[in-house]
Amino acid sequence: ERLVAEEFLPGTLRTLETVGDGTTTWVLGGFRTDVSPPPYFIEERLTWDPPGPAATRHVQAALSDLGVSFGACHTEFVTGAEEQTSLVEVNDRLIGDDGDFLLSGLLGTDLFDLTLGLHLGERLPPGSPPRPRGSAVIDYVVAERSGVLTSAPPSATRQAGPGITVGYRPMRRPGDRITLTRTNRDYLGAITAIAPDPTAATEAVAAFRARTPWVITPERQS
Repeated sequence: ERLVAEEFLPGTLRTLETVGDGTTTWVLGGFRTDVSPPPYFIEERLTWDPPGPAATRHVQAALSDLGVSFGACHTEFVTGAEEQTSLVEVNDRLIGDDGDFLLSGLLGTDLFDLTLGLHLGERLPPGSPPRPRGSAVIDYVVAERSGVLTSAPPSATRQAGPGITVGYRPMRRPGDRITLTRTNRDYLGAITAIAPDPTAATEAVAAFRARTPWVITPERQS
């Protein structure tokens, strides 16, 4: 039998989002990732929190060594004690699980159009990368047990206050049978918020959760 062994890296899981045209690379920023307690590894929340200069330089140097300079790149890494930085994975794509849409909204830039343009031979626009318009959070609704999803909110986007946008995208719908895997496949949906500051974004997500039910009914044993 085959055995897959993974190393547990203590520290904070972060991302660095970049896009390049082969000559110029834009560092767009990154998210801090909250994960479930061991032994499982479920990404539960992403909070906009660009890494510091030292970690950014370390990741950029690693990407250069790997020859990464073209197209979108989503890099995950862990910062541990004494600012030690360890790469976890490098993906030649935009961040997924709704992070791509959230990042486009936060930066006020269509990252899909930008990335496709690069593959069609275009260059990055002159000037500096787009700057974020505040802060952002993605909160994943994770199933806590197996059964049938009997109640869940529909897809929605609304203004929750001045400069605050809250969205929800369902990944599972009422009537779906849920079987726990203790992985990201247990997501029921993603709540996103863009706000002027981190506190407002976190509070907007918490308010959405508080008034919205997700109900999983255990299946009867025959």
